[in-house]
Amino acid sequence: MTLTTKESEWINKRMDWYGIKFQEIYDEIADHMITAIEKERSAGDHRTIDLVFDTVADREFGGYLGVDKIVKVYEHTYRHKIRKELLANFKARLNLQTMFCVSLLVVIGLYLPHSKPTKIVVWVGLALTALIPVIFASRNAPQIKTDEGKQSIVKSYMKTRAGALLVLLSMLLNVFNFVGEQWRIEFIRPRNYPPVVCMVLLSFFIIYGLSTIQVCKQEFKKAG
Repeated sequence: MTLTTKESEWINKRMDWYGIKFQEIYDEIADHMITAIEKERSAGDHRTIDLVFDTVADREFGGYLGVDKIVKVYEHTYRHKIRKELLANFKARLNLQTMFCVSLLVVIGLYLPHSKPTKIVVWVGLALTALIPVIFASRNAPQIKTDEGKQSIVKSYMKTRAGALLVLLSMLLNVFNFVGEQWRIEFIRPRNYPPVVCMVLLSFFIIYGLSTIQVCKQEFKKAG
């Protein structure tokens, strides 16, 4: 039995009580709730919508706490899936061709002069490599319609993963540099890294960045 427009609006307002911030999770729970209420109506339950809603919420989800638990499980499951896909892509790229390229960069790093121009070029390269996944995720994210105050879990999580290299770079340039300066541990300060260490970092940034872009493509395609 189809619900009236007034009943559907009431359900949408009541669903906001659960404080579900991700649109995909909200839609899934709301669709399940509406379907269950429509079945109740078809079965002869003609009580007011608030009473039917509470009955369905308690039976199907275990009430407010039950919905909250489902939301947390959904988020955890999605986060675990993305982490697993990213790790699988990262491992898949560690082939002979990649190892050869990494070895070549390391050899080049051994012969690069430990000079200011070298440091500038290498760190600019690291910054650009860290920025590329963020640009890709921002430009290629699908147009997922969200209600006011809600986010898309796909866009949110993928942009977070895409920005991981920028976070790591920021930690190297700020946290490590601060700790090294305060505790006088010069070798952990980025400005003192030999070129070969920077080349190893650059190799990791490239592999991780490509893996992130691949996972973004997969998730955006599914969401689109």
